[in-house]
Amino acid sequence: MQIVDAIKNLIIAMKGSGSVEDITTDQIAGAIQYMADNWGTISAGISGGSYELPEATTSELGGVRKSAAVSVVSAADATAAGSAYDQTIAQSVVALANANKAAINQIIANLKTAGIMA
Repeated sequence: MQIVDAIKNLIIAMKGSGSVEDITTDQIAGAIQYMADNWGTISAGISGGSYELPEATTSELGGVRKSAAVSVVSAADATAAGSAYDQTIAQSVVALANANKAAINQIIANLKTAGIMA
């Protein structure tokens, strides 16, 4: 492959479309000048320059931290025994509601600690 063909292929890649036959000498000169004018940015990408992932915000996409784990709610499911609710059923419903509240509050706290939620 000749240098001119390689540059034409580069121009097609930069443009995102086209064919080698359509590339003019002016386009080759323009591509070379563009690379010369922007070499600092181009070389940083080639050399694997550092990239810092920005923090995510409520309006901007970015990186977030992994939140701490939250234990599974282990309280028994509330069940209804016919149409009557006795003390045992009422206590199981209260235990389930309290366990769910604790888990939800822990999730919220973990999201805030991880910086995922304000």
